[in-house]
Amino acid sequence: MKNLRAKKQISLGKKGLILCEGHTETNYFKGFITQGKYRKKFSAVGVEIYQPKNHSPVGLIKHAKDQIIKAKKEKSPYDFVWVVFDKDGHQNIPQAYSDAKDFNPEIKIAFSITCFEYYILLHFVKTTKSFKKCDDVISELKVHFPNYDKTNNIFNDLIDKHEMAISNGLWCKKQCQVDLDNGVKIYELSSYTDVCDLVQFLDQLQ
Repeated sequence: MKNLRAKKQISLGKKGLILCEGHTETNYFKGFITQGKYRKKFSAVGVEIYQPKNHSPVGLIKHAKDQIIKAKKEKSPYDFVWVVFDKDGHQNIPQAYSDAKDFNPEIKIAFSITCFEYYILLHFVKTTKSFKKCDDVISELKVHFPNYDKTNNIFNDLIDKHEMAISNGLWCKKQCQVDLDNGVKIYELSSYTDVCDLVQFLDQLQ
């Protein structure tokens, strides 16, 4: 009988898309999913940057929807989609949240006030300090992280503080909970980030 060599089964992880508005978050999550120990787990996860002409988060959500529809038509649907954006002067944030929630499947949002660098700062300090603009966050960040550069793979520089950032992010969210329970919307807070939810999601992804 002719011996047949069994075909090796290639097991890909869950298919996902992380859609970002800026370079910092794009580089961070690209650095995350390409770590040696994560490459197989995240082999079907893409991190993309998309900047709508009007820089509105509504445009990001629309692009995410378009990508989901396209993937379904190609018989290769996403298991999850996250959109990462911040408050930093944006309009129509309430509509972006509504559009994401009303879509099926729901598009998850990782949101920061004032900007994504707030989550990077939480790798070093536990704080709910309010910042008027992103440049102020970056100035504070550079006190702890002098070599910060949004064009670099900053995840590699922060990997030893990975768990601390998650812990500080969850703590930050908890400090905001009373206001949220009293009807304040996330985007109305003076400081906030739930990027830790996305990071935890990726950590726990099977």
